[in-house]
Amino acid sequence: MRFGELVREFGLIGYGLVGATAALACIAIDPRAALTGWLAAAVLLQSLPLGALVLLATMRLIRGQWEAELRSGCEAAAGLWFLSALAFVPVLLGLGAIYDWPHAPAQTAFLDVWLNVLPFVLRTLLWFFALAAIARSQVGGHASASASALALIVMILGAWLLAADWFMTLDIRFHSWAFGLQVFALEMCTAYAALLLLRLTRRVPPQRPALLGALMIVFLLLWLCFQAVPYLAIRSDDLSAGAEWYAARAEGGWRWVLGAIGLLGIVPLLALLLPLVRRSQRALAFAAVSVLVGKSLEFAWIAIPGRGPVAVLSFLFALCGFVCFAASYLAPGSRWRFPGRRSAA
Repeated sequence: MRFGELVREFGLIGYGLVGATAALACIAIDPRAALTGWLAAAVLLQSLPLGALVLLATMRLIRGQWEAELRSGCEAAAGLWFLSALAFVPVLLGLGAIYDWPHAPAQTAFLDVWLNVLPFVLRTLLWFFALAAIARSQVGGHASASASALALIVMILGAWLLAADWFMTLDIRFHSWAFGLQVFALEMCTAYAALLLLRLTRRVPPQRPALLGALMIVFLLLWLCFQAVPYLAIRSDDLSAGAEWYAARAEGGWRWVLGAIGLLGIVPLLALLLPLVRRSQRALAFAAVSVLVGKSLEFAWIAIPGRGPVAVLSFLFALCGFVCFAASYLAPGSRWRFPGRRSAA
């Protein structure tokens, strides 16, 4: 088989393995940077089953036409919790390389207990066990209203807590009670954009595209509002370390990344305010892709600054691999094919 034919026949799982292997190979160059990039991609992947389960639980409490459009996609994406858990294995094995706190003396007795390797690992494992249990309850639409309400409480509080574990502790000087809300809004916006794109690529077109566009507006507005909360909290508490954390992400090349994040979120938001755009499936697809790209940059913007170019490279490789794995799971048997010559008649 010629190389070109081999490339054309290489499926999504194959591309995913190549991307993940390349990301892990970066560990040989700089373990700290490579594993930080992997962490950012792993949290992004985790946002897909989280967002799908939040939507499924909300559907049980708030019935509406949106359930018919999104339930099948949400139930499919909920199964990604297992892939997300596997993606965190390198993170848990490389805690000492990613974070400084395993090697630094704690400032208080509470932090000495909280920022410890074993509790950190247990909290992460418990989170994925919770997602698995909630998926078992919510998929199929048979969960009671009380179980769905409890699931929402667990997921919102858990996402807020794990955002501090995974991202905030990358810099132990940074403290903000609102940071978890910012990350949760980012995760929900990312998940909905992916679910919207999944719905638009199904053979049966959506019956209510304007409704799907209106939901995209809701998530983008929540994302935009929660971006201001951490800044207000830092200003009110006069936390200089928190201000430095955000200032470091508005310097150098990250300044342009921050600008791209804003444009890729705000432009689709403004466009979707037009009814004509909300009714167009092609426009919705462009909006979903724009939001996904912007939110992927935002995950990198949160975790990677200060870790060097290897972290960026590892993040890109891991993200490509995870996207291929997720696409293969959500669309079994699909392949990415490069243009080839037609066979002779």
